[in-house]
Amino acid sequence: MGLTVSSIPSIVLIFIWFCLLRWVRYSGWGIAILTLIGTISHEVLHAAVGWVVYAKPTSFSIIPRRGKNYWMLGSVGFRNLNIWNSAPVAFAPLLLAWVSWLIFKYWTQSAFQRGDYMSWLVSGYVAAVALFSCLPSHIDIKMGALSALMYGCIACLVWLAIFQFNR
Repeated sequence: MGLTVSSIPSIVLIFIWFCLLRWVRYSGWGIAILTLIGTISHEVLHAAVGWVVYAKPTSFSIIPRRGKNYWMLGSVGFRNLNIWNSAPVAFAPLLLAWVSWLIFKYWTQSAFQRGDYMSWLVSGYVAAVALFSCLPSHIDIKMGALSALMYGCIACLVWLAIFQFNR
């Protein structure tokens, strides 16, 4: 994974940024501004994967809206969600965890090792925003749960079939 003792300060930095973002998540416009690039990335991933799996994206918004007990930072509407494509669409923003890892590995760690502390602080913030934005919302989970369960059952059946027939 490339983690060493010298990675600890960068991990702590990203953790602090992430905790700060979690702390202000109910602030409405504050969190919307702090995570704008993450919100855009999150919604673009929903739309892009929706387009690839033929879910037919119909609307796209990054304008924050107040719900009953939460803030919705963005949304994408679809016309053709079904059991086959809703899990990939709903959980597409999880790819931002990989983006966060790449930022950590190639920007945050190297900035700290070079002693470029301003770049280190910024990269820690960007990595934390990517990590924060990869988390599925309750709407994402609700939208993709049945499809994910179906894929999990199919994977279990395939696994059982492969290992039972190899005995």
